[in-house]
Amino acid sequence: MMQFHIRHLRVFLPILFTVFALRIAAAQPLSVSPASFDLGRFPAWKAQTKTFTVRNTGESAVNLLRVRSSCSCLVADFQPCTLEAGEETTLTVTIPANAVSGDFSKTVFLETDAPGEEFLKLTVSGTAIPAVEVRPKREVYLGRLEAGKERVCVFRLAPASPEMSLRLLPADAPDCASQSELVQEDDGTWRLELHVQPDASRRFALVQRQIAIDWQEEALPPLEIKVRFTVAEGKGQ
Repeated sequence: MMQFHIRHLRVFLPILFTVFALRIAAAQPLSVSPASFDLGRFPAWKAQTKTFTVRNTGESAVNLLRVRSSCSCLVADFQPCTLEAGEETTLTVTIPANAVSGDFSKTVFLETDAPGEEFLKLTVSGTAIPAVEVRPKREVYLGRLEAGKERVCVFRLAPASPEMSLRLLPADAPDCASQSELVQEDDGTWRLELHVQPDASRRFALVQRQIAIDWQEEALPPLEIKVRFTVAEGKGQ
């Protein structure tokens, strides 16, 4: 008798799971095409725009309420609306110029009043190639520095094209950098040196430099390097 029940249970369970899956599918009236976009490799200085299509495949109306983005680098163009059965609408997502760098995966959530589909997840991924790659990075925090003790910060700059040339622009106002120097290396990369001189009159300091990117292909905005630190009084002061 026990074997009989087990044999029938093995037959019944797959049918039960199939029915359960069909009920879940029937309870999800919204379809998104595509569910995600892979932009591949693209110039970070060029904005990227993609469009998702949302369709009501159910039998009753669904309200599309609002969108939420995982970061400010993903801008969604969307108007709240009601989708009747069989209707569809579009949601356009834009990554502004220079908003991301390197490999990324960003998400937009579309909020609805459909049971079981209160938040639809839309994903955009890719690899944004910056006009100039900066190492270690464009913004650096040095921590707490002793007043009057010089610190040298070195950045390596690698243009995306060998035809790009870099120029160090004059500082807008005097700051805690005693010297700035930009030179091209033999391998085509550039070396930026910032000689930081912490001043006891300032508790928090910011050193920033703009670097022009000269390129015949198109006009590019200047690259900005920022160094932040706090200042501690020197010994004996």
